[in-house]
Amino acid sequence: MLRISSYERVVLAFVAAASCARPTFGQPAGIAGVVVDERTDRPLAGVLVLVKDTSAFAESDTEGRFRLDVAAGRYSLTASLVGYALVEQDVDVREGAPLQLTIRLPEGAGPYIEQVTVTGRAGAGRDAPAGAVLYGRELQTVRGLMFDDPLRAVQALPSASATDDFYSEFSVRGSTFQHIGFAIDGMPARFLMHTVQTVTDAGSTVMFNSDALGEVALLPGSYPQRLGRHLGAHLDLTAREGSRDDTRFRVGLSGTSATFLAEGPVGTARGSWLAAARRSYLDYLVKRLDGEAFAFGFGDAQTKIAYDITPRHQLQWLAVAGRSHFAEPPENLGANDVARAMSESWLSGLTWRYARSPRLVATQRIYATGVDFRNSSAAGGALDTGRAAELGWRADASIAASARWMFELGGDATRVSGRHERRRRFEGAASESVVSQYDAHSRAASAYALVRFVPAAAFSITPGARIDLWALTGTVASSPWVKTEIAVGPRTQIRAGAGIYRQFPELDKVFGIRGGGSALRDEQALHVDAGATHALGHDTSVQLSWFTRDESRVLWTPGAESRRLADGSVQVGRGDAPWTNALDGRARGIEIVLRRSAPAGLSGWAGYAYGQLRYADATSDERFPADADQRHTITAFANYRLSNRTNLSGKIRYGSNYPIVGYVGEQERAPGAPALFGGDVPLFYSLVEERNTLRLPSYCRVDVRADRTFNWSARRITLFAEVINLLNRTNVRNVPYGIDRSGRVFGPTDSMMPILPSAGLVVEF
Repeated sequence: MLRISSYERVVLAFVAAASCARPTFGQPAGIAGVVVDERTDRPLAGVLVLVKDTSAFAESDTEGRFRLDVAAGRYSLTASLVGYALVEQDVDVREGAPLQLTIRLPEGAGPYIEQVTVTGRAGAGRDAPAGAVLYGRELQTVRGLMFDDPLRAVQALPSASATDDFYSEFSVRGSTFQHIGFAIDGMPARFLMHTVQTVTDAGSTVMFNSDALGEVALLPGSYPQRLGRHLGAHLDLTAREGSRDDTRFRVGLSGTSATFLAEGPVGTARGSWLAAARRSYLDYLVKRLDGEAFAFGFGDAQTKIAYDITPRHQLQWLAVAGRSHFAEPPENLGANDVARAMSESWLSGLTWRYARSPRLVATQRIYATGVDFRNSSAAGGALDTGRAAELGWRADASIAASARWMFELGGDATRVSGRHERRRRFEGAASESVVSQYDAHSRAASAYALVRFVPAAAFSITPGARIDLWALTGTVASSPWVKTEIAVGPRTQIRAGAGIYRQFPELDKVFGIRGGGSALRDEQALHVDAGATHALGHDTSVQLSWFTRDESRVLWTPGAESRRLADGSVQVGRGDAPWTNALDGRARGIEIVLRRSAPAGLSGWAGYAYGQLRYADATSDERFPADADQRHTITAFANYRLSNRTNLSGKIRYGSNYPIVGYVGEQERAPGAPALFGGDVPLFYSLVEERNTLRLPSYCRVDVRADRTFNWSARRITLFAEVINLLNRTNVRNVPYGIDRSGRVFGPTDSMMPILPSAGLVVEF
């Protein structure tokens, strides 16, 4: 039964009657075809196929097949399915046998995905035993309407945890975001965040339009170190190419921002271009609702151009730029509080790819990325000004020597630079004084190689090694790793890996008021991962993973936080406490994920993770949980397509939550006083001798969403409605707190978003 509304029937009939173009008359011909998912080649049911400027339409059956009865002539077909891109295709129908056609629908907003296959090369999600990949359709629904942030989609994966609604950043297996590698198209992306620099009580959102991304891969541990230089997980974003068929536009309006995306071919389908822009208007809404509230706004743009010089040579250019600003009314602000802030970030990279054959691919990249920021006080004085930049070259090559042997090798050379000046006004002073300042630069280089050996169809082993030169501290270090895969029967696969991972101190850790100097050493971690994946059916699988990670020489600033000493006195935290290689850590945990990936009906995942990360200071023998240590994490995402126009989805995130960071404990209370988290908020907490002893209340958030599309001719409108925090649960987060002379602690936590409905629309043409 065709699922098309009476309204759309009227529109289609009107278009057919008003059309000036008529097909040629002759013997009835027709179009017969099949619609498949572009990535998986699986048939798609319920796809609405329209013939532009006629009243002919059909809906694909359970095998993806459809038939259109039209006369001979030239037509333009449009295929529409909620969660997939709107695809238009020109066809010539001749008299006689029906035209046989295959329509390939890409997920999300992407009409074209460039794929180069090297024999033996594993996909991004298979580079690690517990790796996970989110593609276009999942990114569109899991990201959320409020912020249009692909990193918030990653927060719903079981390996990740995030309990601060205002930040894109997340932790993986207890490691904070600063220990996670972050790249787009093989280039570093750590500067591409909208945020207030040097301020911990703010927020952030990533500088990418989700519609312009093809996939996002999270590798939590024991992955090949092609980029390296990070202690924990690796996050890899892939920017998609534009359409090589025709020019298309996509305009979106959500609860906080407006987006625009355009794409089209270059030349005679030898290349493509894509341009996207986004502008937040949340700051205008906040000012209209409450003129005394702070305002945070941002805008960004990204462009990708791909051009095939020859069938073997391709050039790609990717550019991302964004600007964010923050403003808070000056009333009740101290002399050193941020009243206004500005941050600008950018990335520009040129990629040359040479595909000698499906067995040999070489890629070279040159890129420049950085951030420039300024924070000002209510009086207009500069509190923090700074700039960080990186200029780099990177080369990679993949060689499939045979069905059993595959080699990869590569390297990079980078120049890093940065400057930062911090000013503060002291009591009685007429102006701000410089308290920290540096302007420095350095260089780094690396090389890596790996080999994948497949002695049998059910077994493979991939050893590799990386060597890094970090001139800032005069360090040369190697990082070996190995990964194995074993197929146990047709449905079960076991994967395991181990490796040494290193992170080197950045400029801000070496220089400045807290700089530890060039004597700082690299942080080191030994990852060991093992996992098994079992297919329960054609669309459903279950994955069980176990991991351990031993860290050493982790950077910390002992003495920076206020605490109570053994004699009962209060030690006030020092603003000049230097970075040192003080901590050793040990992480342990398990993860289990049940996933269903189906082109129709119900799809999604449910996962549970248990983990812990504890640190020890070898000098003081102090031991405490990590700041992002979360013992229990439960995540679930469900997506159900009711028809080719209607889609429902929802996600649940629960976490036992992080510690209240610092030497904060329960204040001793009088008899009969309420418990700390017994329902009433205490008047104050107290400094204690041990760190991270209290925990935030458990975090839980339920979000639901509905999508509805309306089609006419080659255009489509999609309406969105979403409710964030459906249960209206009060979740709290860590914020900077105050203390008095007696050691009482005030305001270490703050509440986050209540129940919040949002709506939006997208127009595609």
